[in-house]
Amino acid sequence: MSDEGNFTQVDGDVGARLRELRRERNMSAREVAEAAKVSPAYLSRLEHGKVSPTVATLVRVVGAMGESVARVFGDGEAGPLVRRADRRADRNRGVADEIVTPARAARLEVLETTIEPGAGSGEKPYHHPGDEECVLLLEGRLTVWLDGTRHELEVGDAVTFPCRTPHRWENPGAEPASG
Repeated sequence: MSDEGNFTQVDGDVGARLRELRRERNMSAREVAEAAKVSPAYLSRLEHGKVSPTVATLVRVVGAMGESVARVFGDGEAGPLVRRADRRADRNRGVADEIVTPARAARLEVLETTIEPGAGSGEKPYHHPGDEECVLLLEGRLTVWLDGTRHELEVGDAVTFPCRTPHRWENPGAEPASG
């Protein structure tokens, strides 16, 4: 199933922030859609909170504008401290991402992700701008595919890889996974 086939409601703030970011960048919806490999109609529905993207699609859309996902969820505060209660979160398709690092952090983005049983990033591998990504599993089980190679993670395991490596992930367990 393609990312464009999901018509469930998503947090309207995310769509509004994407639209605001696109306008700040003086980019047309068509430019962003083309760079992110989604249709302009899908981007419009996303910006208006009508669809819930996969993690891969959200990363591609934000990356097409030269930004990190943290910028979309950040509250603009300049301080180094992010209280748990103040974290911005995106919840859809059984995946809840909370941005742990402040929005101003340019070179480091840390997410705490909770993945419901059977949920994941989608069937299609994705990649995104950046240097490296590290996944540390704190609870549950997680399967991560890196360039087609399957890795089964258990609590305490970590996997680090270049962001441009095609990757995807899924919780194969009966309990939520977090990391």
